[in-house]
Amino acid sequence: MARRRRSSKKIILNKYKLWSILIVIWWLYFFTLFLAEGSPTFVFLQTYAQIAFGEVWLTIFFALCLLAGILVIAKWHLIKQILRSFSAVLVLISAMINFPIIDGETSSYEQLWWYISWPILWILDQAFGSQAIAVKAFVVILFIVLIGWLLYVFNFSLPNININIAQEKAPKTNKSTNNRHTSYASKKPKTVEENDSGHSMGQPLSPGVLKKIIKQKMDEKITEKEPKARPQISYSKDKPTFDTSIMHSSVGQSSTIDEKFLMEKAKALQDKLMEFNVPIRIEWFDIGPSIVQIRIKPDAGIKISTIAWLKNDIASSLRVKSMRMIAPIPGTDAVGIQIPNPKPTMVRLGDVLSSSEFANAMKKNETNLSLGKAIDGSIVIKSLEAMPHLLVAWATWSGKSVGINDFILSLMYQNTPSELKFLMVDPKQVELEFYSGLPYLLGPIVTDSDKALRLLKWAVNEMENRYTKLKDKRVKHIDEYNKKVMGEKMYRIVFVIDELADLMMSGSKKEVETCITRIAQKARAVWMHLIVATQRPSVNVITGLIKANIPTRIAFGVVSEIDSRTILGKQGAESLLGRWDLLYTDATTRDPIRIQAPFVDTDETEEIVQKLKAKYMKWLSENDVYLPEILEVLEGKTENLASIGGNDGWADAELIEQAIGVIAQSRKASATLLQRKLNVWFARAARIMDALEEKWVIGPQDGAKPRDIYL
Repeated sequence: MARRRRSSKKIILNKYKLWSILIVIWWLYFFTLFLAEGSPTFVFLQTYAQIAFGEVWLTIFFALCLLAGILVIAKWHLIKQILRSFSAVLVLISAMINFPIIDGETSSYEQLWWYISWPILWILDQAFGSQAIAVKAFVVILFIVLIGWLLYVFNFSLPNININIAQEKAPKTNKSTNNRHTSYASKKPKTVEENDSGHSMGQPLSPGVLKKIIKQKMDEKITEKEPKARPQISYSKDKPTFDTSIMHSSVGQSSTIDEKFLMEKAKALQDKLMEFNVPIRIEWFDIGPSIVQIRIKPDAGIKISTIAWLKNDIASSLRVKSMRMIAPIPGTDAVGIQIPNPKPTMVRLGDVLSSSEFANAMKKNETNLSLGKAIDGSIVIKSLEAMPHLLVAWATWSGKSVGINDFILSLMYQNTPSELKFLMVDPKQVELEFYSGLPYLLGPIVTDSDKALRLLKWAVNEMENRYTKLKDKRVKHIDEYNKKVMGEKMYRIVFVIDELADLMMSGSKKEVETCITRIAQKARAVWMHLIVATQRPSVNVITGLIKANIPTRIAFGVVSEIDSRTILGKQGAESLLGRWDLLYTDATTRDPIRIQAPFVDTDETEEIVQKLKAKYMKWLSENDVYLPEILEVLEGKTENLASIGGNDGWADAELIEQAIGVIAQSRKASATLLQRKLNVWFARAARIMDALEEKWVIGPQDGAKPRDIYL
């Protein structure tokens, strides 16, 4: 079938060429007859050629016919286009030849109505009010434009020139079985243009030379043209950014507890401890939203550790589902016994944001996080700038999602979009989707682990770029930088990762850990903060390196004491009640602080987001507020981020090359060999071995057997 199609196409093409040649021969024949003045053909053509050109000699007509014939030969596949263009050229040339008509030097329009240019001349004469100069100029401009368009469309091809460039002969190879798989393309000598643009100059040039040249120049101008600067968007500077009246309130709800309940628990506690000869006295009751803390003080000569050893016995005497003991309460000589409040009250985010404590905190800085209310009912507010990063962990249904929303809304409440930006990673695709499209976001919410890693790498690069700017201005902090710079100020960036376990289990654990660690170590001075959350508090996710660099941590309810120690380094989170009950610890606290986190429901969050969009996104779309650089990073167009983190990153790149040389020479692959030859520690040598295994330089480890070497 393929051969039949090729043969039929050849027949059609040859037929077109044959007809084109016959037409040109016919035109040349009549042109020859025309040279013989007085011949019947000459007289006939001279008489009737006036239909096209009026009172003009016939030479122009034959010249145009000859040009059309040449075009037909050169562009036989564009016969229809040539005929249409040829007719347009005839009309415009006829109009220019008959310019004396509009000057009144020859016959009037009515007497020359058979000229093909008469309608154009008449219409233009009426349009320009019998202004002969305007009519002539317009016709000439049309003719020039038409000629230029024809040159572009027809793509005048250069003569068929075969350029043979001498090539270096390929080195002779042995006629082994390995050469049987060599492709024809690799044996074929390449010409200069094949090396540059993929087209062979050894073949006749294609007919689209002019169009390709113009297109190439236009593409070069487009690529060389600098991208348009991102438009400066001014946001309202009103603070707070939204009204807390749209949020629900728990003011007016009763939080009093029956004294009978308190006396009953106090008596049961005293009776139980007296059974073990541990006399105590009740000092105070701290009544919080969901927790009641009984402060007890042992008599003289009683060790506090003795009370701590009786924790299980105390819990059984109080008959509560959960009990936590603080021995002693920091800053006092009392022991705290924490039991559930029989009449718990809900803490609302709106109440915390509208409180005088939060207003006073906003006067000091604008990165305050509303943690909620402590056991004694006081509002707890912590500054993200002082943390400067936060790790949140929990078990399912313990209130983590509400806590993350509390932190995000608290920061939005205090900052405008020009002062604060978020980067959000939400593998579950539903937790942070409310905030999509807000001007607070630098880019779209990321749900894919690969894109999340690229976003982390971008954050590392952005951190380094900011430090470079601080160095150029000779300042140590962004506050000082923004005071010196007259133009656009630097904004604060908060990177929110809703599920760290998904990133750590995606196959790029080392890279994710490295990026998070680098940001946690250095990013405080350049206003970049991390809020990392996970519902899998295991050592595989919350590694020792991450914990060491993020000392500020929050634990919601967990299942076991091991999970609590993984998060906080201490027990206690396993005794939490759930439903937004949390423990908070940072570098300044010796013992975790128990807090009831504020609650914000989905309706409140959606309404706040809609208010913010109505306030800041009136004439803007998501593409206007998202950073183009972030979009390129997420699409994988930025290649310079690929070397950040991982086994083959940074300083190990040269060592990997050296290790390949050592293995190729010795034909052995082991960490101890690299440790000895490269003069590195064993941990780095093992990391290099892992990188070589990923690059398929060596095989996987198989017990005591030596690794396979693929070099």
